[in-house]
Amino acid sequence: MKGLLNVIVMAALCLPMAGLANDSAPDAPQDYAWGMHLENEGASPFWQIALPTQVYEQTVWPDLRDVRVFNSKGEAVPFALTPQRQPQRAPQPVTLKVFPLDIKHAKQEGQGSLTVKMPGGAEVHLAGDDVTRISQSFLMALPDGQKTSLPVAQLRLNWSKPAQNWQAKVDLFYSDNLKFEDQWYKLAENSPLMDLTSGSDQLKLNTIPSSVTLSETGYRYLLMTVSDASQPLALQSVEALAPADDFSNAYVYLPAHKEKVDSSEAVYRWANPQPLAGLAITPGSDSPVLPVEIEFRQREQDPWRPLTKTVLYRINDAQSEPTLLNGDRVQAIRIKGINASWGDTPPEVQGLRASQALVFIPQGTGPFMLAWGNKAAKPQAMALDMVIPEKLRGQYTLESLPVATEADTITLGGEARLTAVDPAERRSQWMTMLIWGVLVIGVLALLLVAFRLWREVKSKP
Repeated sequence: MKGLLNVIVMAALCLPMAGLANDSAPDAPQDYAWGMHLENEGASPFWQIALPTQVYEQTVWPDLRDVRVFNSKGEAVPFALTPQRQPQRAPQPVTLKVFPLDIKHAKQEGQGSLTVKMPGGAEVHLAGDDVTRISQSFLMALPDGQKTSLPVAQLRLNWSKPAQNWQAKVDLFYSDNLKFEDQWYKLAENSPLMDLTSGSDQLKLNTIPSSVTLSETGYRYLLMTVSDASQPLALQSVEALAPADDFSNAYVYLPAHKEKVDSSEAVYRWANPQPLAGLAITPGSDSPVLPVEIEFRQREQDPWRPLTKTVLYRINDAQSEPTLLNGDRVQAIRIKGINASWGDTPPEVQGLRASQALVFIPQGTGPFMLAWGNKAAKPQAMALDMVIPEKLRGQYTLESLPVATEADTITLGGEARLTAVDPAERRSQWMTMLIWGVLVIGVLALLLVAFRLWREVKSKP
């Protein structure tokens, strides 16, 4: 009995000793799942690399804390993570002048013909079987006082709310004058417009893709025809939206894996939750225009939450804009067709994530290695000012830094590092095991004492 009590006391004394255990070994390449050799020729105090797509897909932590750079001796070198390019505020829209036009249908040589009467008496003639679908036409022009050129990437239409659900398609033409009918050129074809209401939900698509520059000395006019409309369009105004700057390097596109698919509902997921700036969703070839409802979840065990209701489309070179997010973490999304089906070709989904440039100081000798994938990793990236001092930022800008090129990808610690436990968590788990061990031993000791007392009582006459 005395020996058993000594065991319990010794186990209890081991608890604080276990808590003092400290695993402070520095990072090593084998602590990370994968690595990639970097090639950097020449001399420079700073180097940069745009993180490859596979790094975003395979890191354990959404904040990229499990990314490192090592030299040839396996020593970690200082580095910073910084966005490759910051999106800027989009220019303000410009309201165009709008003139409803008179149209006249006729038959000409066995096919449909449409005459559009322009201001000043000029006429534009359109022919073909499709012109019988046209019910309205509008002329748009530069506003008074617009002296500079106006690049137009989209037209945004504003109209009075229709009494019932409304859908139509529009064609868009451009020209530099109103006199010659053969100098109108097609800009967009069969672009969808809609204004749908179901209960308290509303689904509105009022933008037309465009790619033209309007100016007083060049192309000045736009002509829009409305087809397949269930009722007249009560157009109030048209705004020209300038193209956004080219941010092709501002985001990395992460394809989502189709997890569950049927003809009108699909679930897409990423291996790890991703902080997404947006979703690029492309409808399949069987459903070029697709009203949908989109839901998302941040973790696999979370319930679905509504994100938006929108219209996906892909017609000729025109495609629906990405659905914007605010950098929220997204593990999966669910897309449901609204009274619509995509058959055997569900939409394709890509997540837009802010692209990061890694800037490192090449301490030690090369070749250097980019490594990633370690659940036990702690944040190590520095602020950019800690890597490139402020006084040197004018000389060493992100645009001028030499770029290290990617070489071969290698397996380091492998997938086991994706579930690795950091020292503090490991100590906590070890202490928990010790506590349970002491409790179990204590229970066994009590049972043994009770058993001996029972035998002594039973042995007495």
